[in-house]
Amino acid sequence: MLNKTCCFLFALFSSYSFATDIVFIHSYHADYPWVKEYRGGFMATIDDHSILEYEMDTKRQPTAGFKKIAQQALAFIDTEKPKLVVLADDNALKLLGPALVDQKFPLVFLGINANPRHYIKLNKNISGTLERPLLKRSIMMLHDLFPKMKKLKVLMDSNPTSYAILETSFDDKFHQYISGVKVDISLEKTFNDWKLNTRSLDDNGYDALIIANYAALTDGQQQNVSLDDVSEWTSKNSPVPMFAFWGYSIGKGKAIGGLIISGVQQGAKAAKIVNQYFVTGKLPAITTPVRGSLMFSEHELRRWNIKLKSKIISNSLLIE
Repeated sequence: MLNKTCCFLFALFSSYSFATDIVFIHSYHADYPWVKEYRGGFMATIDDHSILEYEMDTKRQPTAGFKKIAQQALAFIDTEKPKLVVLADDNALKLLGPALVDQKFPLVFLGINANPRHYIKLNKNISGTLERPLLKRSIMMLHDLFPKMKKLKVLMDSNPTSYAILETSFDDKFHQYISGVKVDISLEKTFNDWKLNTRSLDDNGYDALIIANYAALTDGQQQNVSLDDVSEWTSKNSPVPMFAFWGYSIGKGKAIGGLIISGVQQGAKAAKIVNQYFVTGKLPAITTPVRGSLMFSEHELRRWNIKLKSKIISNSLLIE
């Protein structure tokens, strides 16, 4: 139940029926694949607690409206007065975290790409799980597939989450060498610029492409382009093999595969932290799941005539 209207109606009812254990704030919207992943992991793992949810929808709303969105979310929390607040993704922590810390709410976060200290002052009342794309391990995986690979492009949109990823996962470098591979990061604001960059990959000597964060790309009318439209166009038009860091980018007509971050894992870990709090009254240390998992599309492997080694196949999730 992520619709704001439904959330508010339920809140009015809940104030007369039971005290809320958890308010779960989502930076984005219900249909965003990442939200579906981590929410599924959280709900499958959380113990029997009363939970109210609120979506801020900041992927699709202009940044000029973020202050009002934050005020509305804080008002919702103030009305419910939960025993604990869960904040999903950077925008929620950035926009709501400081006020909630001042109010001494126990906080658990998930999916944070930046250093959380950029947003809040950490203390024993705060815990969570960080999200870190596995660039170096991804390059090692690609080296297995393409031993002669010398140059890699990583494409992202130019929203704040992408800059957070650049800082924490890519050492705040747009250009670097990793295991002998030249890695160039490009952040694009518009889908048109994304297209131009994609089409020029072969001419500029790139051997492969990784698409990362791209939910904030806009078209000529300043409207957000859907994730599927971006990944499907890029797959069809990229002159070099395309890979990804998130599972929703992989599949028939999309990316070939990748060493992906699991939203399910993020949500499940956050739920375990919450469960521990309600049992012990204490929050454990902040963690960073680093395992990742391999996923490949059999259709895209065939299309690009890529043969996986048996060791990779045995450790991978294969989808159509």
